[in-house]
Amino acid sequence: MNPELRRYLADRRAAVEEALDQYSACPDSPPRLVEAMRYSLLAGGKRLRPVLTLKFAEACGGRMEDALIPACAVELMHTYSLIHDDLPCMDNDTLRRGQPTSHVKFGEWLAVLAGDALQTAAFELLLSAPLPAETVVKMGAILAKAAGRQGMCLGQVMDMRAQGQWINLDELTYLHYCKTAALLMAAAQIGVLA
Repeated sequence: MNPELRRYLADRRAAVEEALDQYSACPDSPPRLVEAMRYSLLAGGKRLRPVLTLKFAEACGGRMEDALIPACAVELMHTYSLIHDDLPCMDNDTLRRGQPTSHVKFGEWLAVLAGDALQTAAFELLLSAPLPAETVVKMGAILAKAAGRQGMCLGQVMDMRAQGQWINLDELTYLHYCKTAALLMAAAQIGVLA
């Protein structure tokens, strides 16, 4: 990898990590719920989605500072989806990034609620962005569509239905388009708006 690109990614990832740590410290919420939310949110990772948001904002002449809150909102949404994807009723994964998954560490009901809280926190954070209201509304609509019935939820339904089944390449492509690519595209679109 190009050293300049490596440096850029590391710098932006560090900015996102610091902001996520700050935004997820919720002293007015139940401590165990916050612990479960932060456990999954701050477990590391490439932070590809928020970095994409930042890069698209910068590529359009925007500032990282204006795109950081929307970028973190995208990562909150992504983390919610990972928690729910790992649940026993879904993929039943016990490890994520080399650590016990949320439901293994905290129990299933708290993992579900931590995921739910992260999903709603994504919109709460996005709505606090110091950007024009019209821009924030557009960002919220993009994020909702990417996460909902036309995006990640649809992709997860398709994934669950396909368990143990043979599906053709077009079906597999569309599954990944909804489950994974929808939020990646939303990250880019939100960055452009920022």
